[in-house]
Amino acid sequence: MKKFVILILLFSACSVNTSKKIELDGLRFNYADDAYIFFRNMRQTNYDLQVMEEGGWRIYRHEERKLDTSDFYFNISLVVNWRVNRVYPIIEMTKSINKANFEVIWQSLESEESGKISMEGEKRKDEMIFCAKLYNKMIDEVEIFTTYQNNKIPLFENSEQKEAFRISMYDFFRMTGQL
Repeated sequence: MKKFVILILLFSACSVNTSKKIELDGLRFNYADDAYIFFRNMRQTNYDLQVMEEGGWRIYRHEERKLDTSDFYFNISLVVNWRVNRVYPIIEMTKSINKANFEVIWQSLESEESGKISMEGEKRKDEMIFCAKLYNKMIDEVEIFTTYQNNKIPLFENSEQKEAFRISMYDFFRMTGQL
């Protein structure tokens, strides 16, 4: 019975299903060592890792992200600077799009409600706030679009890529103590 309880606790600790929204006022880049160790031991297997030892960087990209970058793409990478205990959610997207003016359009699946989320600058904090707003909207069950070459297209090509973004942001929020 004791082994069963431990197994259940371990499984629930690794789960990334949540409907909790993120408070934008509490966003931060700092992580606790135990949260990063948990990520490396339990969650890292879902990511491709690029190590840049000279700078103290570890770049994690979810394995289900869009790999074809010849056309429009929108991915998130988690960039860890282990020397200062910080993690940054960095948007990787089509180079012809200016991040500072990037905007997504969302439409509710359950009502006529719709709106926009805009990037308000190019700093790391601006990207973090934009990603948090996008994550919160995804919890609301909305369709998300953007405009590319004068066409309205889905931000994520398929559900796997959408989940890769959501899970990456969940892992970011977990590392930084917001979940």
